Amino acid sequence: MPYSNHMPGNDGAAENGGGILHNSAAPDNHGKPETHGKPETHRKPETYGLLGNHDVPETDHVSEGSTCEVTGTQGDEVPESTPKTIAPIDAGKALLIGMFLPSFIARGLGMSGYWLQVVSALGFPVVAIYLTWSKGLCPKKTFYLRPTWDPDFVHLALFSAGVISTETLLWQVIDWLSKGKITEWMEWFSQTDAPETFLGRVFLFAVVVAISEELLFRGFFVTAFYQWGPAWAVIFSSIIFAVLHQPAVMPGAFVIGVVAALAVLRYDSLVPAVLIHAAGNLLPQLVGKYHDLVKASWAEIICVGGRLAVVVVVFVFRHRLAWLWHEFRSLWQEFTEKPKSGARFSELIRQWPWVLLSVILGIQLIFMLLVPFIEP
Repeated sequence: MPYSNHMPGNDGAAENGGGILHNSAAPDNHGKPETHGKPETHRKPETYGLLGNHDVPETDHVSEGSTCEVTGTQGDEVPESTPKTIAPIDAGKALLIGMFLPSFIARGLGMSGYWLQVVSALGFPVVAIYLTWSKGLCPKKTFYLRPTWDPDFVHLALFSAGVISTETLLWQVIDWLSKGKITEWMEWFSQTDAPETFLGRVFLFAVVVAISEELLFRGFFVTAFYQWGPAWAVIFSSIIFAVLHQPAVMPGAFVIGVVAALAVLRYDSLVPAVLIHAAGNLLPQLVGKYHDLVKASWAEIICVGGRLAVVVVVFVFRHRLAWLWHEFRSLWQEFTEKPKSGARFSELIRQWPWVLLSVILGIQLIFMLLVPFIEP
């Protein structure tokens, strides 16, 4: 799977980095049919604090227009039926099938290396779109495919780059203190089949992977879990997103996932999430390209300085990003609220896709944390 590989002290290696409206009184819709898996009312500014501070157009993303139109001859009566929704079990199916089926098909067709990674990445949204169509729902609304733009998208993209820079700098310090042990550990997870060319890596990580993973995690997952409240849509989708990355970048992946989900819900569009993800994946490629071009003893110093510069820029514009922290705190409190949170997890582990995913991800995590330290 094409996930991140931040290699401390190895800027030349290919890397891959990787939106809110808090409603503390979000209704518990468990067991009740909803349109599109979300409340059947518009997200109005006076209801969701952050949206009220911005002139964001109100849309029908969560209204009765969520299902695709059914056409027929004049006079035909369409029988009433229970509205279909994207549910948490569907998110589990999309992730489970997307993890294995596309790569199996690609390998069966003789693909390897670069094209295997491309097909594997595209498999996630393809499966999610199929599940959406199978329920008669419109992908445009399920995946927040509303074109929009806001100047704050630039600040959000800078924040993503700042997260990656901070995380990489911290790992470089830890690697220096451990006398290179972290680098040896991280080599277990390096992608040996990453594209050799700079443009190939940029296209794969900053375009294909960014769009594909955002369609799944900030589109399909956010829609599926929104019926349990915005806290689950933001926090849980980000946890799963982070766990699918290698250990060193899990914290950064979680932060970027939260920011992207907050941006999606704030602007009712996937556009900011894709930009956030693309910025986080693009920065390591730019730093690595410079490191490869400048074959000098001071190249590493320049690369570190560049990362520090990004962190400083984010700090300067921190007032434009303060809402992220306030919303995260509120949503985290809601997400960890007992006993509702425990009941939600209990419901998840009774669904077969999440049972299998728990086993697979648990084994993968144990392998990543322990195997590199086992002496041959």
